[in-house]
Amino acid sequence: MRTARALVAALTVGLTLTACGTTDDPAGTAPGTDTETSAATGPVTVTDARGEEVVLPDGPAERVVALEWNQAEMVTTLGVDLIGMSDPAGYESWVGAGAPLRTDPEDVGVRREPSIEAVADLEPDLIIGASGSVPDEAMEQMERIAPVVVMGSADVSDPLGTVRDELATVATLLGKEAEAEALLDDLDETLAANAAKIEEAGLAGTPVVLTSPYAEGANLSIRMHGPRTAVHAVADEMGLTAAWEDPGDDAFGLSYTDLEGLTGLPDDTRFLYWGNDGDEEDVVEAEMAGNPLWEDLAFVADGEVHRAAVGIWAYGGPASMIAWSDDLVQILGA
Repeated sequence: MRTARALVAALTVGLTLTACGTTDDPAGTAPGTDTETSAATGPVTVTDARGEEVVLPDGPAERVVALEWNQAEMVTTLGVDLIGMSDPAGYESWVGAGAPLRTDPEDVGVRREPSIEAVADLEPDLIIGASGSVPDEAMEQMERIAPVVVMGSADVSDPLGTVRDELATVATLLGKEAEAEALLDDLDETLAANAAKIEEAGLAGTPVVLTSPYAEGANLSIRMHGPRTAVHAVADEMGLTAAWEDPGDDAFGLSYTDLEGLTGLPDDTRFLYWGNDGDEEDVVEAEMAGNPLWEDLAFVADGEVHRAAVGIWAYGGPASMIAWSDDLVQILGA
């Protein structure tokens, strides 16, 4: 596991920094607390996922609009309150348990379809999102409002390393390097502590999988978070194994199956399904329970089906991964 300090230090090599702000707080300052960023000594320059060099001419950003929930989480947990974001209500439902908002940012539209007018009205000094957050035809207009930084969506070759690196990039944009170091330390410590709990409980090697069942009419599809996803990378760090071995797509490590496909899971699988309190129905209870094929699965008969990650973003940053690790420990009874 790469250490947090090494990753943050490496950022000075991986990113082009003309100058950056610093914080007066020690490296151990708890993330998510209000901190004062010292006056910038000059512009901040980063190269984003597009390969574009983006310059913040006045130093670290203070007025930030986030167009994706992952970046919204990172900005918030580094101690900067967003002035605007895409779908804050959806964020609170899907992400808020792991990284709650502390203020009420303006809603600038749905993810990947931001309102240029709503963003412009907020007069941000940074607009941040992920690949695809801004339609290509709208990028030029958005860049007239403020510098736009586009982050990568994921990297299946090193999902947790990507989470760490992207936090470091966001920290540079905000002048919050010390807060990022503290948050990454917290992630490292949580994974180590929870791995010890799993070992002590005799659960090391237990096969787990996080799923998302969807029902459209009579059609049932189950999204499977495989071994190349960030959520499984967390489980792997904790000493658990992948019940679902399909590597998934090259974007997020996801694949899809149906009830019959679940028969290939090990009998001792802990089957976790992503819950959300805003959903109209629980698909497992409404569509899968009672189906003979489902009921005959060994882990169903053994009562090892668990609603999980409620309010925790499976594609989020360090705060989401910390919350997910703790959720795993609680669900598994470690």
